[in-house]
Amino acid sequence: MAIAELARRAIRGRVFGVDHSATMVRMAARRNAAAVREGRVRLVAAPVERLPDFGGPLDVIPAVNSVGFRPEPVDRLRELRGLLRPGGRIALVSQPRCPGASRETTVRAARELRVMLERAGFAGFRVETLELDPPVACVPAVNPGSSGS
Repeated sequence: MAIAELARRAIRGRVFGVDHSATMVRMAARRNAAAVREGRVRLVAAPVERLPDFGGPLDVIPAVNSVGFRPEPVDRLRELRGLLRPGGRIALVSQPRCPGASRETTVRAARELRVMLERAGFAGFRVETLELDPPVACVPAVNPGSSGS
């Protein structure tokens, strides 16, 4: 669903969807078949440690409920930062799914995401919360410059 919304909003360029699960990629391909045919969406099954070549710097990287699946998440976030253009944005989204997840669980998750982003060299943090059950935290940040800065 996120790919469909991003493809709807992207007036130039291409939307890439990457997931470690081939099943999720197939589901996204069915849901976004027209955009894939038109070349506006490219979907790839790959682990975050072996991302495909995107052909240049990226403008935005959304990562939904995926940081917990990554080995060495701060290192992976640094690698993602290197894929973003200076001023490019990342948004980490988390909806805790553990038993008994609550607003406080989401607040803790958002805090952890912010710390990881800060350690990876991102700036301009804020936290947005969507009041679902349990609440969803979105922590957007900005790449202040090249990954070597």
